[in-house]
Amino acid sequence: MGNFIDKLVKKFNSEDVIKFSEKDGFREIKSWCHTGSPELDFNLRTFGFPTGIVEIAGKSRSGKTTMALMAMKYFLKDHPKDGVAIILSSENRDNKDYALQLGIDVNRIIIVKIRYVEKMFLQVKKLIEDCQTIFDEEKLGNPVFFFMWDSLGATLSKSELDTMEENTKTLTKKMDKGDDITDLKHEKMGSFAKSAKMFCKFLLGEMYSRIIHFVILNHQYDVMGSMTGARKSTGGEWIELLPCIRLSLTLVGHEKIDDEEVAQLTAVKVVKNDFGTRKKTVLRILLGQGIVLSDEDITYAIEEGILKKEGAKKISFLNGKVKWSSPREFFALYNQKNPLMGVLENKIRKARQS
Repeated sequence: MGNFIDKLVKKFNSEDVIKFSEKDGFREIKSWCHTGSPELDFNLRTFGFPTGIVEIAGKSRSGKTTMALMAMKYFLKDHPKDGVAIILSSENRDNKDYALQLGIDVNRIIIVKIRYVEKMFLQVKKLIEDCQTIFDEEKLGNPVFFFMWDSLGATLSKSELDTMEENTKTLTKKMDKGDDITDLKHEKMGSFAKSAKMFCKFLLGEMYSRIIHFVILNHQYDVMGSMTGARKSTGGEWIELLPCIRLSLTLVGHEKIDDEEVAQLTAVKVVKNDFGTRKKTVLRILLGQGIVLSDEDITYAIEEGILKKEGAKKISFLNGKVKWSSPREFFALYNQKNPLMGVLENKIRKARQS
């Protein structure tokens, strides 16, 4: 039977028809984006976010935007010549100053303002095609894409937008006449979910021949009357089936210096992971600097000999070129943009990956 299968597969002589035994999920992924946290990468059993659709869900201030921007930062570093980063902005709250604080090269990022999902579909399709045309003309090879959709819940469908505009006109006329506000129209049921799902299916099809990272931010809210802490999204629940990784972020605490909040602790729950594991991770997000090394990262580095612990509190790296004895000193290394902190993180990442 094995000989028969070999002969059958050879008749196709195509990457689209292979034996299951030859499938290698990691080898097929041609690009990874570091999440900013060596601990999270390790707990996902990946090298970061893979190509495909990744959903980052959570309430406001849970760290969704920071995580997505950190991934974009490392994407641009890993793809200095072929990386194309695009923010699909529904909320128009893109903060250039914050991106600069995170160390992101904002000159290499395109912002596309999104009024409704159907137009986003066409704009993304055109961007991909036009980018490939320019790369071909300049003989640059093939572009690698990173899209960040901010956000799922804030994007309207064409039906919702048209209905809103029509109702606004109706309200204005009725209020001018002193009439009761009645007979308002409603958008077509499921119009957004249908269009958004079609858009994401188009992307999944494009990913067979192109390298595309597509990160969706999904704002959530608590369900009223729920005793279990259930959450919903204004974007609906259709998205649950499509991502290869779905993360749910929750703000769980803060770290303070002199009663001032300087960092937040964000719990990352893995809701879906095509790579298997769902281990929970707690991120440390230094305000104004982004994701930094967690206590788990530091403990691991000490155990592996990357960091040296001297006495009860002092920790050093590279024979004392970097050292700290308190959270204040540790955070100061990041606030002062000490380049050796990046070297330290890379050493921890490589040790984790091995």
